[in-house]
Amino acid sequence: MPEKRSIHHLIDLFITLLLWSYFLFGSIVFFFLFYIPAYIFAENRVTAFQNLNHLHMKNFFTLTRWLVPHTEFAIQKEVRKINSSVIVCNHLSYLDPILLISLLPRLRTIVKSTFFKVPFFGWLLKNSGYVPSAPSEMLGPAMINNLESIKEHLAAGGNLFVFPEGTRSRKGNMMPFNKGVFSIARYCDAPLKLIFIKDTNKLFPPGSFSFNTRDFNKIKVELIGSLEPDYQGNNFSISAVADQARKMYEARITAEKDKT
Repeated sequence: MPEKRSIHHLIDLFITLLLWSYFLFGSIVFFFLFYIPAYIFAENRVTAFQNLNHLHMKNFFTLTRWLVPHTEFAIQKEVRKINSSVIVCNHLSYLDPILLISLLPRLRTIVKSTFFKVPFFGWLLKNSGYVPSAPSEMLGPAMINNLESIKEHLAAGGNLFVFPEGTRSRKGNMMPFNKGVFSIARYCDAPLKLIFIKDTNKLFPPGSFSFNTRDFNKIKVELIGSLEPDYQGNNFSISAVADQARKMYEARITAEKDKT
């Protein structure tokens, strides 16, 4: 039994190295073959970078399906049709943001400002139109510029996705919501789409370096609700909208637990 367990761990490690090697070196190949030409010649650089990010992550999950056949991906077709919306999503694993990018081509998101300082990666984030989250980056004119840019992006058919919990949930329960995303939706007069992700943490658990390639798993991505608040109404409340969204997630999580 210990020998069998060791073999399983070695398989996990081998597949993990293959996947992250593609993620890293694939980015470098994309950089020279596609990103640099897009940076120089694309009429809309941000849109071109977002489409390239989408293609790169789509390839990553195609490779994941090949290397981890025990994991099934069930993507609701309505998710791929979302446009001009602020997407709210629960957060279970580091795979969540790249999974969303693989599903929707015109995506922006809010990223910790420290990542913008990482060589090469920060350059990609900036040119993809991603928004830094540190307070020093989001005050005064910088905040207004970001919001106006997001508003234009949504009007052109793109989406913004945000994890209102701010970090990964270790037990699958909803953590407290940051209400900033709902303020952004109000500023942009945009609908809110609530996406529910299930079991990405079983494939790539928090706190682990390795993928879990041996257990049977079914990752789900579903649209569980849409909110179109009356932002100009006298009774509009950001807290009330945030609470409504949270209750919808809690109801879905309870329903999933009742199935098991």
